Amino acid sequence: MQQDRELRDLSRALATVRRQGAARYPAKLRARITAWAIARRDRGDWWTEISEAIGLPTYTLVRWADASRSAAAEMKAVEVIDAPPSGTVTLIASTGLRIEGVSIDVAIAILRGIA
Repeated sequence: MQQDRELRDLSRALATVRRQGAARYPAKLRARITAWAIARRDRGDWWTEISEAIGLPTYTLVRWADASRSAAAEMKAVEVIDAPPSGTVTLIASTGLRIEGVSIDVAIAILRGIA
């Protein structure tokens, strides 16, 4: 029932924008439509079903959803800390060489020496 109300609200907002003859949809409306469409996709609806329900081309909805997801996946600041000292590793080179119980630094030096 909540989804139906949201669809009606979005449809009314789209109709208003179309009546005004705007060349682009407002960013806030696009964000609302995108969130609604992604929620419908998460429920298992097909893009074509969502497109027909809201009255926008499928390609437009997919493009908006992709842009929304990539914006959410932008890089975020992190704090870099020193890695705790690691134990030993077993080195198995592509040549078949196998060395057990060496540190990572020693393994790197060995690999550089045989490359």
